[in-house]
Amino acid sequence: MPTTADGIHYVANDLRPPWVTSGLPVIFHHGIGTNLDIWAEWVPVIAARHPMVRFDMRGFGRSVIPPEHHQWSMDEMVKDLWDVADTTGLGKVHLVGESIGGTIALAAAVARPERVASVTISNATFKGAGVRQLQYWKDQFAEGGAAGWSERMMVHRFVPDVGDPRALAWFAREQATTRAHVALGLGSLLAGADLTEEMKKLDVPISIVLPDSSPFIPVQQAAELHHLARHSKLRVVPGVRHGLPFAHAREEAAELLASLGQYEGGRVE
Repeated sequence: MPTTADGIHYVANDLRPPWVTSGLPVIFHHGIGTNLDIWAEWVPVIAARHPMVRFDMRGFGRSVIPPEHHQWSMDEMVKDLWDVADTTGLGKVHLVGESIGGTIALAAAVARPERVASVTISNATFKGAGVRQLQYWKDQFAEGGAAGWSERMMVHRFVPDVGDPRALAWFAREQATTRAHVALGLGSLLAGADLTEEMKKLDVPISIVLPDSSPFIPVQQAAELHHLARHSKLRVVPGVRHGLPFAHAREEAAELLASLGQYEGGRVE
């Protein structure tokens, strides 16, 4: 079970045939309430052409669980991401993040732009102002524990009766293991984030993917980032809530693969 020096668990997948030696590594960062297996159905698509590294964010899966009074910081989360990315070497990588994982990926690109080939964010934002529902989490945990919070989150994430029931049941089980102090600490970190000025200066390609019906991230925020960023493209997916990268994994993986080919070929929209 590989982990970084700070206890971040990661899994590397490289399914490229021997004759395929191109393709930069892609680092995947999940959001609050799940683990690296949210990307499981992306593996056959992406790892066939790129080395792919998924990891459990601090506080989830097999990674270290901070104590209840842990002081969460963006610097720490960015360091975790780069510690994982550095396991692939010191060359450029593509960063992919969903929800708060996308915010952290953007912050990581700001910290080390020379290492970033591109950033792709899915149902994520560059600032906490305007993010909805976070203010209710404390009461939800207090009233129903992690299971009650997870039940409400499933409604926010997925359209009813859409998706593989086995996959949705897995997601609900994993989400219900979330520790309250971890979710609340990271939620507070996200609420206070603001990368507005940094996005004006960041000179790396950014792909912004957002469902049109996320209860958390309004489409307006994606449009604002698209306007701010020097090199960005925006795609809004209709009829989907906050679980986009899980509910539509293979479709989204194919979209990402096409974008990576454009970026590495020097064709950035």
